[in-house]
This record gives sequence, C-alpha cells and structure tokens, in this order.
Amino acid sequence: MTGTLLLALAAAPDAALLDRIAERTKGVETFTSEAQLKVSVVSDELDSDGKSKKHSELVFQVSREDGKPHRELISATEDGKDVTEDTRKDLAEQDEKKNKNGSMSQASPFHPEQRAKYTFSLLAPSAAEPQFARIAFQPAGDKSSELMIGDATVDPQTGDLVRMSMRPSKNPTFVSHLYMELEFDAPTPAGRALSKLTAKGAGGIAFIKKRFAVVTTFSDYRARE
Repeated sequence: MTGTLLLALAAAPDAALLDRIAERTKGVETFTSEAQLKVSVVSDELDSDGKSKKHSELVFQVSREDGKPHRELISATEDGKDVTEDTRKDLAEQDEKKNKNGSMSQASPFHPEQRAKYTFSLLAPSAAEPQFARIAFQPAGDKSSELMIGDATVDPQTGDLVRMSMRPSKNPTFVSHLYMELEFDAPTPAGRALSKLTAKGAGGIAFIKKRFAVVTTFSDYRARE
C-alpha cells in the first residue's frame, strides 16, 4: 500500500486542533515579522561522499526599516577566511534587487492562508513525547514546488509547532532533491518561533551537479524597539 493511500486512509485531525495551530502560527508570524533577531547561516558544499569541500558561515542582525526587513551582516567567513566586507557588498546588491519579505510561517501548511491547499492526517504519537500530536500533510490537489509533503509535531494544548519535516511535493527547477527539518524552540510572547532550519539537497544543470547542506539558526527574538 502506498504512502499516499495510507495517508488518505488515516484519521483526519480534529478541526478545532487545526484551528488552534493556525491561530498560533498566525500569532507567531505577527510577532516575528516585526521582531529583531539574530540569524546565523552555516552552509557546506558537499562532495560525492558527503564531505564538505566549501564551508561558509554568516551572522546577521535582522531588524525592520520603513516596514521592510533589514539585514546587517555581522561577520562572514569562507573556509575560515574572513570575507565580511566583500560579502557585505554582495548582499547589498542582492537586497537592492529583491526585498526578501517572506516568512517560514506563511510557508507552513498550517498557516490560515495555506491550510485549504492541504489534507491532514493524524499519525501515532512518538513514544518519547506522548504529550505531543503528530500530523502528516500533503497537497490537497496537484503537486507543486510551492506545496510540501511531510509531518509535524505539535502541542495540542497551545497549538504550537514543535518541529516539522518536509520536502517539496514537486522538486523546483534544477533541484533533484530537497529535504528540510524545522525546529521551533525559540520562546516569544506569541509562542514557539522557528529556531533552526536544516536543509539538505542537490541540484544543478547538465553535468554540473552540487550537493549542499545549510543550517540556519534564529535566536534572540525581541520586540522592535
């Protein structure tokens, strides 16, 4: 029996639980979209054995200016070499071309604006965390690179997301595979916010293929001063 059929036959979560998760997700998004925070990005380009052949680390302070997100680069290294100034110039050019105003909350299948695009099914809770519920999700209609397949661990009492694992239901152009794990351990007045995003994948064109691993951490959330 295929995984899709098993998911279709599984019990659907209670609508009140999905409402609680959606409300919490929206509340956290409202807070974090205006918050100041620290973002650290550690990325590796991997060889065929999964070993790093290029390693970089970036640290940002994120704030808001005129209602738009503003990234201030604190430090940047490539294979241990300080490249802060060169990276700062490159990022400034990128920011001029594109205002990155999205959020991981909006991408969540549980977000009020995304929920209707998905079907949800209850999974057995983890023996190690019986107090949490587990919910699988997949597109309700056609697959696309914008819609995910995966599962989430949630606090049924508060509606907080605890962690989530997912992959695109259809790989984006030039991407052969992509897998993401999200952890929501950052405390905020609105609830648990995204604290860590791990992405692993591979892609490229023709004979140029790259494998990568990126770990992004989010910390020190503070209400805008």
